Amino acid sequence: MSAGRARTIAGGFARRFAGVAATGAIFSAFSELWFYRIEANAGQLGLILAYGFFGYILLLTLRLFQVQSFAGFFVAAAMFGFLIEGVLVPVLYLNLPFSVAWTSLGWHALFTVCVGYYLFRKLMSARAWRGAALLNGAIGVGLGVWNAYLWNVVETDAVISGYHWHDTREFSAQFLVGYGLFVGGHLLLDRFPVSPAAPSRQEYALWFTLAMAVFGFGYFLPLFPYSLVLPFALLISFASLRAGLASQQNDWLAQFLALRIPLPRYALSLLIPGLAIASYWAVTSARLEWETNVVVAGLAVPISSIYWIYALLRANHAGHSTRPGPPPRPGQDER
Repeated sequence: MSAGRARTIAGGFARRFAGVAATGAIFSAFSELWFYRIEANAGQLGLILAYGFFGYILLLTLRLFQVQSFAGFFVAAAMFGFLIEGVLVPVLYLNLPFSVAWTSLGWHALFTVCVGYYLFRKLMSARAWRGAALLNGAIGVGLGVWNAYLWNVVETDAVISGYHWHDTREFSAQFLVGYGLFVGGHLLLDRFPVSPAAPSRQEYALWFTLAMAVFGFGYFLPLFPYSLVLPFALLISFASLRAGLASQQNDWLAQFLALRIPLPRYALSLLIPGLAIASYWAVTSARLEWETNVVVAGLAVPISSIYWIYALLRANHAGHSTRPGPPPRPGQDER
């Protein structure tokens, strides 16, 4: 094997590893470590790898279908949410139809991917700093108040039976670990940017087949026929993205993947742990028994569900409306 060929292979492996590690760090922080109390021996490394596996499928999906708008991005983000809640855990099948929207759409797609990945990179890389400061501040306050509920509520048979208040220092320690993963993941994407070029269909098929194999050996038969929700949701997502692929191409995806966050700008991200810890302390010190989950779900579920339907329809509409028509007949006005 020539030295050039070896460097090409090594470079491709490094980019794949960086994509898995970066998405695993960002998504596991925003979906797990910044919400639930996790025991120190609960297998955080496995959690990061699992989120990295499905996060890398998300990156491959964006590139394979060359998404051309935020609507297509949200369809792919929803696929990530369905895979997390339908393959990694069986939440997708346990409270239908509500479970389709919460947590697949309202939590993973809307918050984890769209806010923690897309919006964070978009605003943090912008010339003006005020938008980034507002975003980081909102994330910090929101997470602090939300965690004050999720960390401390005690439920018995899905009914709130009381609150067990955990010390702010315990919350802070875990949250700061998540913050390190979150920022580290974004730094990794800055250092090893994702190529906008479409991956090979063989590579995509390999990763997606592995995910479906886990689903097949895990929840498909024990939860049948409810488990059919996952393949149905994935199929309509594929159909929508495929229709969008047939439309006129643009450089939306390339522009997004080319975003780089200036290193000094990461100082603004310190607002996240600072305000989250302060908000958590304020709510728990006052023993405010707010059912924050109800408020968040009440807002996120309709917003994410309506936009998901819109995104599916928009991709299909774009795919059919922008395809070139038949050539004009001789003598016909070609204007």
